[in-house]
Amino acid sequence: MEPPRLSGLNLNALVALDALLSERNVTRAARRVGITQPAMSQSLARLRDLFGDPLLVRKGRSMVLTPRAEAMLLPLSDALLSVERALQLGMGFDAATSTRIFKIALTDLSVTMVLPSVLRLIGERAPGIRVQAEPLSSGRLADKLSSGEVDLVIAVYLNAAEGLRTETLLVDDYVCLVRRGHPLAKRKRVRVDDYQAHAHVAYTPVGFVPHPMSEAVPGIASASGIRASVPYLLALPDVVRRTDLVATVPRRLLSAPINLDGLVTLDAPKELPGVEHSQWWHPRFDSDPAHQWLREHVRAALEVSGA
Repeated sequence: MEPPRLSGLNLNALVALDALLSERNVTRAARRVGITQPAMSQSLARLRDLFGDPLLVRKGRSMVLTPRAEAMLLPLSDALLSVERALQLGMGFDAATSTRIFKIALTDLSVTMVLPSVLRLIGERAPGIRVQAEPLSSGRLADKLSSGEVDLVIAVYLNAAEGLRTETLLVDDYVCLVRRGHPLAKRKRVRVDDYQAHAHVAYTPVGFVPHPMSEAVPGIASASGIRASVPYLLALPDVVRRTDLVATVPRRLLSAPINLDGLVTLDAPKELPGVEHSQWWHPRFDSDPAHQWLREHVRAALEVSGA
């Protein structure tokens, strides 16, 4: 079968196709484009007929892309972004009047420690702009940033995906949390040999052991070192409170609105490096005025608040 000719498509069809491939859900795609769900279902039917390919197929309760749809996803997104930029040539970004929605992916730690300062500053300078916080997962991160599905990532404990830009916003140090009555509870600072001698629980918001811990303290990432991992910040104190496990967390966690009753805070071993809170974006948006404005205000919000 011959590929569909561009003359057989209009821009609206391509926008609908982009939304369907990105969202993998007819209802969400319709909401993204601003049409009804039945209208998007009709668009999907026409696109399937035009391409001679189902594009989206059901797998359990979700939809997955066919190989052809997967191959089209990023090139189509790139093409539409180029069209959008061409239409905006000569136009600046007026934050004061913009009603744009920025999507920022964060860990729950960043939601607690960083997002309130960002929202306060943006609310003061650009009251029409909205921020949509997205859960952070390690899967497809570069693709989401490249396609514009996510505008920015703010996180700690994140490995650099190839090709992404990153900027350190602030550097924190580590502290250890133990239960009151723990063998280490009377120490002011934990030494490396003590650190290695006790079992740990790791805060792993994106599913892996933080490299600063595993690289600075040999053996800490082994099964005998880290006995448990917890992806949720609010759950971590309770795990420590009810076990003999040691948790290593950024010091700024201590000022977060979480219950630390029954816990003792110790300085972490000096050998652990600082923990970086950083923002991440795709180089495609280096010169985009709206993205530049967002990154600038994230940086400024943390400088003003000292978060």
